[in-house]
Amino acid sequence: MKVLTRHKAFVHTHFVTDCVRLPSHRMREIQDQIHPFLRRLGIVFGIHFESHPGEEGVRIVLECVPVRDVLEFIQVELERVIATIPARPRPTQVIHLDRPASRTGEKREQDVTRSEASP
Repeated sequence: MKVLTRHKAFVHTHFVTDCVRLPSHRMREIQDQIHPFLRRLGIVFGIHFESHPGEEGVRIVLECVPVRDVLEFIQVELERVIATIPARPRPTQVIHLDRPASRTGEKREQDVTRSEASP
């Protein structure tokens, strides 16, 4: 995963990444690594994640606009943290487990036998 661009908003700094979808465990992983770094710089604000329709890439949003030198330092650290995270998460496969045919067949026979036995 990489940072493609950086945008400054009114009170936030947006880092647009090349990530298509970011699972929640990866979000926690990024937060757990970047928050202590921000605290060491004296920044008490955190980060959050956004995804906008029509836009490619997940945004990592720093909830402040630090001075330029500090911002460059933060971006370098953020790029280091996200470098090992894949831009496209591993595909998951859904497996449906059906009941064995013989067991289902036995139930049907039992139901039929009971209904026939009862007048």
